[in-house]
Amino acid sequence: MSQATQHTRTGLIPAPRTAPDGSAPVARAVEPRPERWGAVLARCSAVARGLRSLRPVAAKEQPSYGEVDGQ
Repeated sequence: MSQATQHTRTGLIPAPRTAPDGSAPVARAVEPRPERWGAVLARCSAVARGLRSLRPVAAKEQPSYGEVDGQ
């Protein structure tokens, strides 16, 4: 097994993980990287194409099986 486990009566339960030095990890904010207008427009067009593929499509007419009374 790749992660530490502890044995209990009911089975194996993953042990809680801690930072290597015992202190809590500090979350750092990711700086947004500057993007070029070409990349932004390319992403917008890709999103628009993806949304266009989700549009509803009319169902094709199904041939009847010969039932007249609707059963």
